[in-house]
Amino acid sequence: MSRPTNLEETMERIIVEQLYTLRRSDLFRQPLVAFSAADDKRYSDLKEIIGAWHLNPAELLSDAKSVISYFVPFTKSVAMEPQRVAHGSLLWSEAYQEINKHFNRINEAVSSHLAGLGYSAVSIKPTHTYDPKDLKCMWSHRSAAAIAGLGAFAANGLLITEKGAAGRFCTVITSAELKTNRAPVENKCLFIRNGTCRLCFEVCPAKALSPAMVDKFACQDELNKNEKIMKEETALQSADTCGKCISICRFAYIE
Repeated sequence: MSRPTNLEETMERIIVEQLYTLRRSDLFRQPLVAFSAADDKRYSDLKEIIGAWHLNPAELLSDAKSVISYFVPFTKSVAMEPQRVAHGSLLWSEAYQEINKHFNRINEAVSSHLAGLGYSAVSIKPTHTYDPKDLKCMWSHRSAAAIAGLGAFAANGLLITEKGAAGRFCTVITSAELKTNRAPVENKCLFIRNGTCRLCFEVCPAKALSPAMVDKFACQDELNKNEKIMKEETALQSADTCGKCISICRFAYIE
């Protein structure tokens, strides 16, 4: 990556370089980074779309000006693995856990740099930002990424970026005012475009997906079941993952 000339490029450079320190090119590809304004009306709209419990950037950081969204895409081997196994994929689970842990290091590096310039920042933890009793999530990384222009939502709630849907999103909110000039990504979901694809609905082992809704409780039950099976089959640490509805998508992995 060339020498950064502004704060936006510096944020991207830090995120990319911090990912490389993980040294897992077998699992991850170069991140995508974009920015949105903290006062973008679409954040308030999420209280209607998701629920009143979803927080606005200013509710998480009082002097919020910008939201940094980034996506770490999985490699092709990780992206394709869930559709090849009966239950949870150990490879997908490994990638999920490794990047979730490393997000803390990335976010710390971003926040530290901003603090050195006199800006405040707060990061949102990468996963399990919901109440396990009702599965109400206080922050949607995918929604923030969509507002920033990183991708467009597919029929099943996945976000398809220019590098596909298989990967992980994270967020840092800051008082720094960052430019938000990324052009929105065209929606590639074939069901939304012309109704010609139903692969994600058909592959879901929990029957949790339909054009009308996502049954998040049935989905979570499947994730918990997979975690239990993987723990019984291997000594490796496993996560509550599935990934089948992503892996089966024609746009799970884009070069």
